[in-house]
Amino acid sequence: MAPHHFIWFLVVISVLTICESKACHPDDLKGLNDFKVGIHSDTSGRLSNWKGTECCNWPGISCNSTTGRVVQINLPGYYEESSDDDEAPAPVIGRTMTGSISPSITLLTSLELIDLSKLVGLTGPIPSSIGFNLKNLKKLFLEGNQISGVIPQSMSNLTNLVILNLENNLLTGSIPENIGNLQALQELSLSNNSLSGKIPNSITKLHSIKSIELYQNQLEGEIQLPTIPGQWPAIEHLRLENNRLTGIIPPSVGFLTSLLRFSVSNNQLTGPIPTTLGNLKSLQHLFVDNNQLSVQLPNSICGTSGLSVLFISHNKIVGPLPNCFSSLKYLQQIDVPSHLNISIIPRGPVRKM
Repeated sequence: MAPHHFIWFLVVISVLTICESKACHPDDLKGLNDFKVGIHSDTSGRLSNWKGTECCNWPGISCNSTTGRVVQINLPGYYEESSDDDEAPAPVIGRTMTGSISPSITLLTSLELIDLSKLVGLTGPIPSSIGFNLKNLKKLFLEGNQISGVIPQSMSNLTNLVILNLENNLLTGSIPENIGNLQALQELSLSNNSLSGKIPNSITKLHSIKSIELYQNQLEGEIQLPTIPGQWPAIEHLRLENNRLTGIIPPSVGFLTSLLRFSVSNNQLTGPIPTTLGNLKSLQHLFVDNNQLSVQLPNSICGTSGLSVLFISHNKIVGPLPNCFSSLKYLQQIDVPSHLNISIIPRGPVRKM
């Protein structure tokens, strides 16, 4: 072969290689095309641009620059549309999708993010194989849809998961027993579903957790909290209101020293308000109303010097309020039984119940 022919041969091979590298991995392509088939309506028109084999160029899809595998499916119902004016903020657009999530989505084994949040019209179950195939998944947003069925037990295999948001759906069944395996998890949002059963004890093993939101379900049994200090060192939000929880507020709540909001309203809790709440120096919002709590509000509550919201009505709490209440200078909202002495409350709107 003449030298110049050989050079042209290399050029052609290089071009073909580059073109081939743009093509979607066969598993990714099938997974995405099957997902598209499962969607009957997309008011954003994004899926109508899913054509050909170069899926890395499709709207909402991102790929790893080295491997070419799909790492993100980013198709939220509310998203920012680009603006030609650099000074004007990009408008927030709301769009819907109707259909279900194809099980083939789990063929995209390099996925790190799935955001199908607030699409309103997604129905059907979460694919049961999600925890077996998507081991690289870090963020899963499915909130604000009509997804039904159970949370797959395989979800507890997603040990790289940082955010799990399934709130505002139609999920039933229990929280996976081994959810504590998700050692990287920082945000757990399962609120506004119809989940039942007990809160798994393994939840106390989520040592990276910052926010747990399980409110507005049908959860039963006792509140599960760490029993030794330092197990939830970063927890800021713990919301368990509007369930069917029983038993006491565990004194170990005092170990959660980074807590900003603690809400257990509208359950069936009994016993006293723990004196250990005074250890929560960062606490801003405390909601324990609509339970069967008894005894006086402890003096230690005044240790929560940054407290701005306190709801304790509709319990069996007797008075009076601690005299130290006058030291709670940031208190803005308080909902207390009518028989308690409110003259020592510093300021802010008061609801007497």
